[in-house]
Amino acid sequence: MEESFMADKSDVINYDDVYRIVIKVRREDIVYLNGIFESYDNLAVIRTIDRWESLVEILASPYFVADVKKILDELKKEIQLEIIEEPK
Repeated sequence: MEESFMADKSDVINYDDVYRIVIKVRREDIVYLNGIFESYDNLAVIRTIDRWESLVEILASPYFVADVKKILDELKKEIQLEIIEEPK
């Protein structure tokens, strides 16, 4: 019996359940950004979606969107940060 490559879909993200923000930062700030969000345990997941273009995806529960936005507003005072994509 042949197993499907995608038999376990536990790592597939259902974007209906999360709030997704795509931001552009300088490449050297990606590690800093990741460290900031990791310090807030389970607030959001940070993924680099294009390291050459410095695009980062922030995935947050709808319950934590206000907190994520506050952090991003504060980070704009420290680093170059541009929100590229955000749900309406």
